[in-house]
Amino acid sequence: MALLDDILNQLQTMGFQDTTYGGISNISSNQISEALRSHYGLGAQDLPSSMFQTISEDLLQQGLSSTYSPQIQAKGASLSGDLRRTLGGQKGQQAFGGFAGSGQAQKFGQQAKDVYGKGMSEVLAQTGQQQMKGLTGVQDMINKWQETAMKIKGDL
Repeated sequence: MALLDDILNQLQTMGFQDTTYGGISNISSNQISEALRSHYGLGAQDLPSSMFQTISEDLLQQGLSSTYSPQIQAKGASLSGDLRRTLGGQKGQQAFGGFAGSGQAQKFGQQAKDVYGKGMSEVLAQTGQQQMKGLTGVQDMINKWQETAMKIKGDL
């Protein structure tokens, strides 16, 4: 994911060594302050650690795809059950009955699959948006750190 790579590269450029996504929550406000002072050539009095909010584990979790796996799996299971009931129900039996060669069975089967596909597409789009919102929140926090240092230095 491009935004995740951008976040990790941004942290590396700032001087952080542990640039794994999970490691971000381990960065203390003291480390943020030290890295930015070093990066922008500022003194301790210019950038005290109290100026920086750390990135919480909760915010990081919002940016992980694994956070949304249960939601995706639940929707898939629900849609699979609906698909089985539809294909095995009375209309399914009629479509696949004596007139199966007429194309009715194919049409019915395709319609059922389309409903499943649409449902899964919707849940994947929704969870993708939620994940992107989480990643954007992390990047916004890092950008605020840098903006603070740049304002104090006079570069912004």
